Amino acid sequence: MEGEKNDAGLQPAAQGPVKPEAIVAPHVAHGVELTQINKFHTKGGTGFAAEEANALADKFAGRKVEQVGTNNTLDGADRIVDGVPIQTKYYPTTKATMESAFGADGSYRYTNQRLEVPADQYEVCVQQMRERIVNGKVPGVTDPDKATEIVQKGKVTYQQARNIARAGTIDGLIYDAKTRAVSAAFVGGLSFAIQFAQLKWNGASTKEALREASLTGLGTGALTLTAGVITSQVLRTKAVAIGVVFARDTVRTISSTQFGRAVVTKIAQASLGKAVYGGAAINHVAKLARSNVVSGVVVTAVMATPDFYRAAFAGSISWKQFGKNLASNGAGVAGGIGGWMGGAAAGATIGTAVFPGVGTTIGGIAGGIIGSLGIGTLAGYGTKKAMDQFVDDDAIEMIAVLNERLPEIASEYLVTENEFEQIVEFLKAEIRSGLLREMYASKKPAEFFDARFAPFCGELAKRRERIALPALSELDEAVAEIIDEAVQAASQEDHQVSPGKQQVARVSEAHPG
Repeated sequence: MEGEKNDAGLQPAAQGPVKPEAIVAPHVAHGVELTQINKFHTKGGTGFAAEEANALADKFAGRKVEQVGTNNTLDGADRIVDGVPIQTKYYPTTKATMESAFGADGSYRYTNQRLEVPADQYEVCVQQMRERIVNGKVPGVTDPDKATEIVQKGKVTYQQARNIARAGTIDGLIYDAKTRAVSAAFVGGLSFAIQFAQLKWNGASTKEALREASLTGLGTGALTLTAGVITSQVLRTKAVAIGVVFARDTVRTISSTQFGRAVVTKIAQASLGKAVYGGAAINHVAKLARSNVVSGVVVTAVMATPDFYRAAFAGSISWKQFGKNLASNGAGVAGGIGGWMGGAAAGATIGTAVFPGVGTTIGGIAGGIIGSLGIGTLAGYGTKKAMDQFVDDDAIEMIAVLNERLPEIASEYLVTENEFEQIVEFLKAEIRSGLLREMYASKKPAEFFDARFAPFCGELAKRRERIALPALSELDEAVAEIIDEAVQAASQEDHQVSPGKQQVARVSEAHPG
């Protein structure tokens, strides 16, 4: 019920035009593309999953992590943690893990780098490193006790890393939830700030604004977390990975013009926060576009789930209302994605010009947020307005019933002005808690409203001061006073007759007939 999207407590008049959920899909896609999830389905997917899982554990531990391995430098570190370079190796057996760290001549390949191995292989790997040091296979190291300083225990086992790389596993779901939790907190906080500001601008009290904005922030954060986990799971499948090929062809076609190439480059730079050009920019934007399509579909589906339940099972909204909400939400999500792309590119361009270097990242983030909120809101609002020409909201029908029954019930209970103010507050709370949907679901909204509203009016009536009727003697005195006042008023009126009228009266008396 579009007019009653306020089950969480949001008042339509205070909601304002900005829809914070418009930023969810592009933010989810952007966050996913900053990981190596696109490689999880490949032959070495377990190793990439291990790199991401171990890096995430370091971040959660408060360490400074630089994931430099994506630049594919030969024998370069996979990440640098608090200034220490680390090389991650995950293979099914201890022998395979250790052999991967040594070259054809048998020497250790990663000088001055720690070797991170599966948690369940750590003890054996340390022993084998001691043996290799004794055999002179680790350049610059002669003390076998240094093996514990070279070999580092990973945060996950080989099997856990393998599970993380696959869709539909408990380990993968836990990893995705942890990864997306940061994004959910960011989007939830942003939604809170936007909603709080709108409510205050619309005259709400600070207490009310805090409550409603908190509900909005929690709701948007939960949507981001749910959509992020589902999107990440879907992107692990090979079928979706194939979509990059089609997206790359499209992006390559766009890049065939000078303007298109500039736009693609700026989008890639805004997303990655660093300068990338040519094929690297095309590949990243292609994967970003693919991820945005997936996240957009997921976000729209998640947003539609409550309405689907209401239409299919609860019967609290009509299918026409479901379709209208779905179209409006889908347009808002799509607009948010397009707005993020354009806004990020424009923001990166402006940021680079104002603050060379860091300006690309700052401008890209700011531009993406502004673009997704602006375009997403306009797209959703425009679609709803267009559909309003053909389909009325269920809420409009229920409000008409409410307006018809309210005066009649209030009249029956002789509602006073003070009591009417209490009735207004009662109705506001009832509407926020889903009254209009319940009225629609009842199939007899007028009777449902009467049953819900009449008891409240009855309670108001019970609170009134008891009035005792006056005695008959008091009534007689009051009536007598009224009669006396009327006679005196009539007498005064006669004395106030004009002189002209008095003369006419005397002539009439002297000459009757």
